[in-house]
Amino acid sequence: MSRRVLWIGGDAYPLQHIARARQLVWWPPKRLRTVIRFVRQVIGLLFAAGFLGALTKNATDQSMARAVPGVLLVAALLFCLYRFVTRLRQRAVYKLVIETSNSATTAVVSHDARQIGNLIQMIMEAIDNPQAEFALQVENVHIGDKITQYGDHNTGKTVYS
Repeated sequence: MSRRVLWIGGDAYPLQHIARARQLVWWPPKRLRTVIRFVRQVIGLLFAAGFLGALTKNATDQSMARAVPGVLLVAALLFCLYRFVTRLRQRAVYKLVIETSNSATTAVVSHDARQIGNLIQMIMEAIDNPQAEFALQVENVHIGDKITQYGDHNTGKTVYS
């Protein structure tokens, strides 16, 4: 009997060891929560700039002392604005999770829920039908840090910027 294997990238999953394939959804933070966080950051920056301006009030070079809080405030505001816009543009992410008797692994992550659902359907059909073959190109999305803490390929936390 030939071994039937599901290949996802460089990972191989023997079909007889797959207990379940399921879809999980990661929803981005609510827009209102994101807006409130941005407003709080701007208010905090204004207070920090005011405090820094008060500290540099008695400096010998007044023009430089007034410019430093302003430049820092503008730089921090631009950074907060960038983060605010990127958070507002986030979309829901759908994960294909393959569970074996040993562990559960997120195999594929995509913005397309139908694509992950179709992939789960194909995996289940391949488990039931030994003659089934399929190949599918999926644009895999990576969000956040990668943490691998099981097996002999333990990498701990890999930070992506």
